[in-house]
Amino acid sequence: MILENYSSLKFMFPPELARNRTETLAMLKKPRDHVKPKHSVDKVAKLFLENHQLHSLPVVDQTTPVGIVHRHQLMDIYFSPYGRDLHGKKFITYFMDPNPLIVEEDLPVEQASQQITNSSRLSHIQDFIITRNGEYQGMGTILELLEKITAMQIMHLKRENMRLAAEVEVTRRLQQMLLPKEEELKQIKELDIAGYMQPAEEVGGDYYDVLNHNGRVKIGIGDVTGHGLESGVLMLMAQTAVRTLQIHEEMDSGKFLTTLNRTLFENVQRMNADKSMTLVLLDYQDGVVRLSGQHEETLIIRQGGAVERIDTMDLGFPIGLEPNIEFFVGQRELNLQLNESVVLYTDGITEAENLFGQQYGIERLCEVLQCHWQESAAGMRQAVIEDLTQFIGQQKIFDDITLVVLKRRI
Repeated sequence: MILENYSSLKFMFPPELARNRTETLAMLKKPRDHVKPKHSVDKVAKLFLENHQLHSLPVVDQTTPVGIVHRHQLMDIYFSPYGRDLHGKKFITYFMDPNPLIVEEDLPVEQASQQITNSSRLSHIQDFIITRNGEYQGMGTILELLEKITAMQIMHLKRENMRLAAEVEVTRRLQQMLLPKEEELKQIKELDIAGYMQPAEEVGGDYYDVLNHNGRVKIGIGDVTGHGLESGVLMLMAQTAVRTLQIHEEMDSGKFLTTLNRTLFENVQRMNADKSMTLVLLDYQDGVVRLSGQHEETLIIRQGGAVERIDTMDLGFPIGLEPNIEFFVGQRELNLQLNESVVLYTDGITEAENLFGQQYGIERLCEVLQCHWQESAAGMRQAVIEDLTQFIGQQKIFDDITLVVLKRRI
């Protein structure tokens, strides 16, 4: 379910804050034209074709919502062989979902999240219907609800940390609280995974996550430009959107990244922030690795310690910089044999400086991995971090240091 991993966003509010919150679904309500039960499939399909941003349309009988039409389901039927001829004149009720998710507009956001979480059909839902006393008022989206819950949690953290000297500590906690837990990583079959993140003194916007859903593993690593709270918030938005798309089982890397980019771009515009992020996504299943997105080089450690460097420049475009990156997204597919590894990192490692202003560099990172390729993922991670720490010495850490090692074990 989309919200199953966000329980902390619903239950961590202190009682004194819960009493004062009045945010309801009314603030998420967006007016949207509806269709009537006797509208034809042709007419509804035309509405979808005229508006490519439309994911669904509610079916309303006078003022009462009786169903919802999902774009992808209707279009699959409509454009199937002879689909238009066979079904175009039929009433839309033949193809609507007769049990839409309906919530009242005066329902508090946190209660709405629980109600939606409890829906057994959540994995098929992008939009839900909002009513007032049972009468249709508009639509809400799962993504916007997630964003609102995230915003509420951020607000709570800011209040909770007012005693802290600076916003840096808030960002540090936001960054750390969503890192994958050791027990999660141990449950992933076939892969030995070890991650590491050390925030800089000023805290950047490094992001990494490991998601396991229905036997498919997705690992993301990225770096938001700049430092401070805005960078941390954008990182948090990216984590939320990636997890949502993964649970919705979006398999197409192009659609995945373009949807993610569109969401973050619009939020960056709303924030009036000059922010973007590099991001690479790795999908693993049955010994096959698929890479998409633009970030640092991805390192493949082959049998015997040979290092294969994968340039990701042509696999994507910085996230949040342009409204549409559809034509920039590519994919690279690789086979991973037993005991071979993939290493992901941020430039906090390769651009780390010692007291003489020298950078650690990609070549030194590769040398360390070559020497320790036979060790576990945790052993390889430890070797890199120890060598990096020795190199940096007493120098200040200017950027977040993030490293993810995954090794095929069966």
